[in-house]
Amino acid sequence: MAVRQVSQLNAGKKTSGIDGKKDLTFEERFELSDELGRHGSNWHHQGLREVPIPKKNGTIRILKIPTLGDRAWQCQALYALEPAHEATFHARSYGFRTGRSAHDAQKFLFHNLRSNSNGKDKRVIELDIEKCFDRISHASIMDRLIAPKSLKTGIFRCLKSGVNPEFPKQGTPQGGVVSPLLANIALNGIEDIHQSVRYADDMVFVLKPNDNAESILDKVSLFLAERGMKVSEKKTKLTATTDGFDFKGWHFKMQSNGKFRCVPERG
Repeated sequence: MAVRQVSQLNAGKKTSGIDGKKDLTFEERFELSDELGRHGSNWHHQGLREVPIPKKNGTIRILKIPTLGDRAWQCQALYALEPAHEATFHARSYGFRTGRSAHDAQKFLFHNLRSNSNGKDKRVIELDIEKCFDRISHASIMDRLIAPKSLKTGIFRCLKSGVNPEFPKQGTPQGGVVSPLLANIALNGIEDIHQSVRYADDMVFVLKPNDNAESILDKVSLFLAERGMKVSEKKTKLTATTDGFDFKGWHFKMQSNGKFRCVPERG
């Protein structure tokens, strides 16, 4: 199933890693399946192919792509880890989880900010975590991983295969199959700080008139510091619902006539 997922179903099935392999034949898929069965948790990850991706703000994001074999191993690990962690994940976390989507986050914000919920008096903290995937502490992931020792060893090797020499104990490859799950594991529980909704590393806190934004951000900073991360002061902002804000493809705004409007974000 893992080999089929990464070599036939995933959007990146024709993207190669450093070994240059892509478009596997059916014989190569069988061989890879046998190889995964033989090595199991003793699988040794190869390096990552780095691909620069331009962002809207003009900066460059580096996508690190594992080989198809490494992706298949990660997918196999994902199948084992996901059910155990799904039982522990917060109800208001919607990113990269089975049966959940950005529409669920949109629905939560709409119900909490519309006129029937006194949305005109509320504010939101648009939280941005600085280089989240690059800065997640390996220890924070390993300490929270629900897995036998052998699988933990495999995940540790996976993390170490894509480290930045400048930060050898931090980061999870953004092109890795299991990376979104590992990020969710590290960030799980941040939702308990205050009423909020989270989609992977994107998050919005909903504040009533008497809520103290500075106190909430102090708690968030402490939570992230324990996991090797920090709040991006440039991108994190406190916004009134009457000013409007964007989140996961939607624009939310309380209009002057008292009606709350939620429409697709302008591209």
